[in-house]
Formats: sequence, C-alpha cells, structure tokens
Amino acid sequence: MTGFAPWVFLEIGAVSLVLLFGAARVRLRTPSVRRRDAAAHDVWEAAFLAGGPGRVVDAAIAGMHQDGRLAVGGPAVVTVRQAFAHDAVEAAVLEAVARTPGGALSVLRATARRSPAVQGVGDRLAARGLLRRPEPGRPWRRLASAQMTACVVLFFVVLLLSFAGSGGDAYGPPPALRTVPAVVVGLVVASLCKKACTRRITKAGAVALRSARAARPRPLGGGAAVALPAASVVALGGTALIADELLRRQFEEAHRATAAAAGSGSGASGGSSCGGGGGGSGSDGGSWCGAGDGGSGSGCGSSGSSCGGGSSCGGGASCGGGSGCGGGSSCGGGGCGGGG
Repeated sequence: MTGFAPWVFLEIGAVSLVLLFGAARVRLRTPSVRRRDAAAHDVWEAAFLAGGPGRVVDAAIAGMHQDGRLAVGGPAVVTVRQAFAHDAVEAAVLEAVARTPGGALSVLRATARRSPAVQGVGDRLAARGLLRRPEPGRPWRRLASAQMTACVVLFFVVLLLSFAGSGGDAYGPPPALRTVPAVVVGLVVASLCKKACTRRITKAGAVALRSARAARPRPLGGGAAVALPAASVVALGGTALIADELLRRQFEEAHRATAAAAGSGSGASGGSSCGGGGGGSGSDGGSWCGAGDGGSGSGCGSSGSSCGGGSSCGGGASCGGGSGCGGGSSCGGGGCGGGG
C-alpha cells in the first residue's frame, strides 16, 4: 500500500494536465470573428444560437402554423395544408413531414433537425466564429467523463481501504486516505474541462444572441402579442412563449417524447435524440445533433428549448432548461449562456 498514493497522484495529475491542454486547444481553435460576421443574419441563425437545431425546427413549424401552411393538432400530429416553403429550412420541414408516417411532431422534429438545411445553419455560424463545432471537443468530453467516473470509484475504494484498517501511523492518516485531495482535484478538473468542451457558443455568438434579443419585436400591449411573428418568438424565447395554447401543449408533448427517447437511447447516441452523428452537416446523423446536443448538454445554444428541444443541449427542452425559458434565460454550461 506504500506506493498506492504516489501512483494515484501521478495518474490523476497526468490525465488532468492532458484534459487542461485539450480544453484549451478546443477553445483556441475557434475562428476569429470579423465585425460584419458578429451578428445573426436571419431568424434561423438566431434560433440556432439560442437553442440549436431543435429550436430552428420549432421556430419554422410555429411560423408555418401561424400562416396556415401547417396544422398541428392532437395528439401532436402535423399535417400540411399548403406545401409552400420560403427557404431551405421550411422546405426541410415539409420534407420531414412527408417522411414521417402519421405526422408525429416528435419524430418530425428529429428528422428535420438532421436535415442538411438545418445543420447548415450551424455550419455557417461555426465558420464565422459564433459557434464551436462539436467534433473537436468530443474526445476530450469522453476522457473527462472517464476521469470523473474513475475518481468517484477511486474515492469509494479509498474509503473502503481506510475503514478496513489499512493502517496509519502516528504522523498522519492511512496511506489510502492521503489520496483523497488528488481524487477531489481530479474530479473538479475533469468536470470543468468537460463543461468547457461542451460549451459551443462563443463570446461573439453570445453577443450576437443578445443583440438579436434586444432587436426583437415587442408587444405593444393588450392582445398585440398574438400578432408577433411566431417564428421570431420561438427562435429567441422558446415554445413556452407561443400564444396559441393548443400549439404550445403539442410542443410540450413532443418535447417530453423527445426527452424520453433521448434517455432510452443515450447509450447508443451519446444522449442525443438528434442522432449520433459525427458526420458533416449533410450526413444523416447531423454533426450538430451528436454528443450532448441537447443538453448542454447542448450545449449548442444559450437558452430556451434545447438543441433538440428536450434532449441536448440532454434533458429538458433547452440546453438545460425547459422548453423556452422565457426571454433569454441561459442554458448554463451547455453551451450557452452568456458566452464561452
């Protein structure tokens, strides 16, 4: 047992240094942001910054429902009334409806999130330095998770050895118990590094999101809120702000179904209901949907209903917090929040 403590200090110290290097490398690989690029160019980019690909799809569905092109009825079923799209994102939603037997909203959302049009929104933001791509941080998140698990297991092993009477001396605690500080430090370092590698929105992206929220239309009082563009309301605030109570309930039901699917499939797809994807935006997996997308997890955006509305950013509709946390609540470490 004499050599147990030095071995633990050496192993945890080495892995912690590697994790710190990896986290710094992920943060430093973000492209520099030019002044003209430090803004969301349209409602879809604002939605992606706020909540990832799931928020983009939610905003598109809400907007198309408001102008009568889509109908969303119970139990969370989507039907097409007018097959007309103004842009590629709306076209992706229409295609997803056609590919979804029965029109289930939760399935439709998962399909549309993986579409090249929606994934391409994240690609554009990453190219301008407003988001970090998920792929570079993926191996470091896994190593951090392994370190956290190892530290927790080692902590209980140390306690067991200590209670078993592994012997101390007159000058200090038992040798096994002396490793507790290293275990605690290793756990803290791994937790912080995992959070840093999960956070996808950059400081420039957080500024762009705040600017978009500051510039969004405000209700003038009375019933004026109903007339606000539903796509913009959902993009920046989440589905909890939808004025149509029936539609809001359908989204809540779909988010719960997505969260349940994400939980049951977490072992196979990294906890993301978007798909496991590590491929490019055009792949069926969807690179912005993999590895902690919802959750923040998601870490994709900064608030509201998560990358995946209930996954991802993870659990809950917004990288950490409930479908549409209101007007700008941040999703904490999942990538968001006021910056990274």
